[in-house]
Amino acid sequence: MRSVLTVVSALLCLAVFAMLSGRHAAPADSNAVIVLIVDCSRTLGTIDPNIYGLAQPTQEHFAQLRPTLVRWGGNPATRYNWERGNCWNSARDWRFQNGNYNSTAPRYRQPSGAADIAIAGNTKQNARTLLTVPTMGWVAANDDPECRSLNVPSQSGVPDPVGSERIAGYDPAANRRRVSVRSLPRKGSRFSETPDRMDGTVYQDEWVAHLVAKFGSANAGGVRWYAMDNEPDLWDSTHTDMHPVRADYQEVLDRFLAYADAVKDVDPTAQVTGPVSWGWSGYFFSARDKGADNFRTHADRQAHGGTAFLPWFLREVARHDRRTGRRTLDMLDVHYYPQGDGIYAGRTDARTNAKRLRSTRALWDADYIDESWVDAPVQLLPRLRSWVDRYYPGTKIGLTEWSWGADQTLNGGLAIAEVLGILGREGVDAAAYWGGPSAGKPGFFAYKMYRNADGKQHGFGDRTLAVHSNDADRVSCFAALDSRDGTITIIALNKSDRAVNARLILRCGRQIRTAAGYRYDGGDLKAIAILPDTNLREGACSLNLPGSSLTLLRCR
Repeated sequence: MRSVLTVVSALLCLAVFAMLSGRHAAPADSNAVIVLIVDCSRTLGTIDPNIYGLAQPTQEHFAQLRPTLVRWGGNPATRYNWERGNCWNSARDWRFQNGNYNSTAPRYRQPSGAADIAIAGNTKQNARTLLTVPTMGWVAANDDPECRSLNVPSQSGVPDPVGSERIAGYDPAANRRRVSVRSLPRKGSRFSETPDRMDGTVYQDEWVAHLVAKFGSANAGGVRWYAMDNEPDLWDSTHTDMHPVRADYQEVLDRFLAYADAVKDVDPTAQVTGPVSWGWSGYFFSARDKGADNFRTHADRQAHGGTAFLPWFLREVARHDRRTGRRTLDMLDVHYYPQGDGIYAGRTDARTNAKRLRSTRALWDADYIDESWVDAPVQLLPRLRSWVDRYYPGTKIGLTEWSWGADQTLNGGLAIAEVLGILGREGVDAAAYWGGPSAGKPGFFAYKMYRNADGKQHGFGDRTLAVHSNDADRVSCFAALDSRDGTITIIALNKSDRAVNARLILRCGRQIRTAAGYRYDGGDLKAIAILPDTNLREGACSLNLPGSSLTLLRCR
């Protein structure tokens, strides 16, 4: 039998590639000693604080999780009428009816009322806003829940006749008149702080002008990011009453450019994001490509030289921006959810729990075959980076809607912790978790470990370090330097249900003697535990990691 020192020496040699790449190695023998190696000698990149975003934060989220970004979006935002302050349409999510989400106070009814209240609240909490600008062309006419679209077909389709906004058996004109008013990118005349609510049209550049007047330009503390709508590749299925025709490549591009240019004309310092694709098929195809054979023929893509949608979109926006002499797309904005088997839906049987944690590898691992209908390596973040580098260098990458489900369980909390570690390591520029997560539940505490583990705003660092785990399927590890005080921060996730004894080795150019520790596990699901300080000898120590646990070490 080889000694532990022999095993460690061998693993140090095997770790070289992982050190260079900053990624975990392939799983080792399940009976092998768990060894975690952190190279503190150099940082691999900055962790953008904007990856710690949320979509629907409460005051408790602000106080405990300290989100840096708040995404103001979702399906109803496609039909938000800013002139009337708090008018939306829930589309297929709820009976295609207008509404106000029971917020009827006078301040909500002022122009941009709901948006202004949210932005002011975010600013007060030192969080920047990612605001959704409607681009579909129709927004709610009022907030009357009795006002709803009727006789909406269950399925969308191709234009019939060609070039029209109708499909076979359904013309949206009557429902547009019934529940909506026209929305356009530009007013074409002088802006007013009291927009005409009776002219039957809402102008989005006038909204941006209102926001700049109230909060300042983006570079002066106002709204930093404007997302060009929400999931246009699903308009035909979500907003079928208004947009029954499946959008093609050209429509998504044309609408993006029309509204992005309008935003930039009002606030040249604003950051614009798009196309806000829903997920896997939307990265490669348009909604029109679905055809009658579920994307097999994909005629729209073939008509565009066979180029996948996102690369084509990047290339065409880059061409437009070169012609106009300014950038309209600042961040490639996509959404991602694990597919199949109830992972996001929140199933918690043992098989789904194991798959939930494995499926996070889809974000980065070229060797991981997605265990769903996708049935291919997703390697999402490297894939997006390669497309950006090839077709529009300098474009940032945002994952502005994501969730692995079951955030009220310890398994879901571990998935959140794993994803947050991956987002930082892979250099994502902005991200927002969809929803809370639920206050006081495991997902909430997993998030808190990164942002505020000790209640004194200490958590994970901001300069990513190279890490190696010899069995990342059991114990994954992320490390970062905290540039504020030079602390080395390490997060270790024991994803198995059994306790693990691990050996932590820090390769640093300075002496690290002690580590403050914090842990979240099944022992107490209501709080993060503060551990006794861990002593390191010659930069190494042993760790006992309980089953299904999340451990943070802050080493100095």
